[in-house]
Order: sequence, then C-alpha cells, then structure tokens
Amino acid sequence: MVSAKLVHQIEDHWEAITARFLRRLRLQQGLPHIGRMPESEITENCRKLLRNLGHWLVSSSEGEIAAFYEKVGHDRYAQGIPLSESIRAVQLLKEAALDYIRDEAFVQTSVDLYAEEELELQLGRFFDLLIFHLVRGYEQACGMAGAEA
Repeated sequence: MVSAKLVHQIEDHWEAITARFLRRLRLQQGLPHIGRMPESEITENCRKLLRNLGHWLVSSSEGEIAAFYEKVGHDRYAQGIPLSESIRAVQLLKEAALDYIRDEAFVQTSVDLYAEEELELQLGRFFDLLIFHLVRGYEQACGMAGAEA
C-alpha cells in the first residue's frame, strides 16, 4: 500500500514540485513547443495531477484515467505539440515529484525507506498508464485529422 503520508506530501507541496518541473523543462533541450505553452497552463496541468495524486493512485479507475489523459493527448495534438515532447514533459514531472520526495521526505527507518520505494513503484505504474492514454488520445486525434483531410 502506498504511504498516505508521502502522497499527502506531494499533494500539499505541488507548487514546489511544479517549480522543480518548470526549471527542468526550461533546461531540457529539444522541447521548443512545450516551452511555448503558457506557464499558467502548465502550472494548472501540474496542479490537477499532483494535487489529486491520492485520488489517481487509490480511488480512480483506469477508465477515469483514460478519459482524462486521452483528452490531454487530443489537446496536445490540437496545440501542435509533438508527441515526443508531450511524453518527455510527463517524464520530467514524474522525476520532479520523485526527487522532491527523495530530498524532502524524512527517512529514518527501514519502514520509511520501504514506503518511499513503494511510492516510487506506484508512481512509475501510474505515469506509465498516463503516458499510454496520452499517446492513445494523441493518436486518435491524429487519425481523426487524417480522416478529415
């Protein structure tokens, strides 16, 4: 089971994690389209994901995740953001969240270390699923655009 304490730490400090993410995004080479997105939109997307992480990890069904992130994939296609940049942005957000926990979580015991490792595993699974549905939505939008041409 995922540590509720660590999940709440991510949810409560989503702004600090978003700031880490934005720094990484600016430093990352090869993301010109994502870099042109308004920072307010990026921040809002991060807030939606991180502030509700407990819900996503515990309460949500794959159908709910699919619906939400396939729409994100559609939106990225409509915005003209390459799929590779969209995927890399998700990876950078995951890294920022995990690094925040590694840097800020107070690990004292082997149980704390186990909880941190379990969170990392669950976040990995969640972000993999998120990427899958983002790609699916992107591909659907691309197919619809091709059918209209």
